[in-house]
Amino acid sequence: MSFDLIDAVERFIRRERLLAPREALFVAVSGGIDSMVLLHVLRRLGHACTVLHVNHGLRGAESDGDEAFVRAHCEQAGIAFRSANVDVDALKAEEPVSTQMAARLLRYEWLDEILSPIGAARCALGHHADDVVETLFINLLRGTGRGGWGAMGPRRGDYIRPLLLVHRADIEAYAREQGIQWREDSSNTSEQYQRNRIRHELLPLLESIRPGAQRTIARSTRLLRHLTQLGDEAIHRFHEQEPVSHDFTQRIPFASLEGDEHAWIYLYYTLRGLGFHPDVVDRVHDAVAERVTGATFESARYQVLVDREVLIMKLLKPTNAAWTRIDLQAANGSGNGFDWGMESGPPAEIPATMLVAVLDADRLGGPLILRPWQPGDRMRPIGLGGSKLISDILIDAKVPRTEKDSVHVLVNGDGGIAWLVGHRIGEGYQASATTRRTLRISKVR
Repeated sequence: MSFDLIDAVERFIRRERLLAPREALFVAVSGGIDSMVLLHVLRRLGHACTVLHVNHGLRGAESDGDEAFVRAHCEQAGIAFRSANVDVDALKAEEPVSTQMAARLLRYEWLDEILSPIGAARCALGHHADDVVETLFINLLRGTGRGGWGAMGPRRGDYIRPLLLVHRADIEAYAREQGIQWREDSSNTSEQYQRNRIRHELLPLLESIRPGAQRTIARSTRLLRHLTQLGDEAIHRFHEQEPVSHDFTQRIPFASLEGDEHAWIYLYYTLRGLGFHPDVVDRVHDAVAERVTGATFESARYQVLVDREVLIMKLLKPTNAAWTRIDLQAANGSGNGFDWGMESGPPAEIPATMLVAVLDADRLGGPLILRPWQPGDRMRPIGLGGSKLISDILIDAKVPRTEKDSVHVLVNGDGGIAWLVGHRIGEGYQASATTRRTLRISKVR
């Protein structure tokens, strides 16, 4: 085999600091070729592995056969094995989610239960370079912000992806060379799933137009992920130059916008964070360029005013005491029934209650606001794999109607909801073992 998969994975793990040499870890194994190769490679590299398998029960006897296959493989090889059966249909009856999303939510819910008491343990997933390309097209087709360009990175909290730079063809070649057995998932050929159509129709078409397109796109996704991180830092620096006042008013001089060729992207994420539609961003940008003094634009809670030489964004009801601004540069603070503080490094402990949020401060962009939830608010809860209306989450949680109005959300600088107080943490905002700065927020009354 011309491509040395073992060497490539070892270098990737070392470069991304995913694991220490011979570190023990969990490995999520479905029985498919990707996860079976992942398990084989990690063991070849000297890592003690505990296999975790989730039986979703979606394919009847075939699903049971997958579990039996993985269990038998582990018993034969002397590998620790743990499994769980989940009820996807029951979750779909409770929440308006697709079959795939329900399966993903339940899968990660169980994996999180395994990982949480352990603390420092990692769990390896079998995602590879082709999965990254497919995910990019899924995000592009549904519309994506900067989070969708490089959403599948080498690590997400306690989860790592050692095969992320390896392509499916290389995995198949390795499996044949090493005599690795695996199970084929019949759902991978079903055209009812968008990912399968991208895999079997779109990507082959791109390859026919330009051979090697998939590998080229995979390299581009890696660049996009790093460029996105640099862009986030630039947006954060821009907001530091034009800080939000304590009454939630921000003033951006026209000179700051006209002297920077990236002004539109700063405006885009500033206004999106205040609830404005993307089309309004262009209208505001045009009003600034054309000096339409007096032009005003309003979202549900904010007003944007084009003044003589400055763009003014202000809260329509700045006296509302239920709105609280959190300064990420301050060591600690409190207000309106919440306490918060910054901690260096990863969290010392993960709270068992959703009345305390432990978040990665470097993934949060300012201004950070605690406010009552509003109709139309959406978030991406950890493990769901998609967004969901806050109103639906509260209904599913059976929150009494009399208490709904007092429920708060923590809104990130780009408009994402990082915490639904008392209920859920937003995907991508949670603190982990790799966190450098932890923000801990508690609801105290």
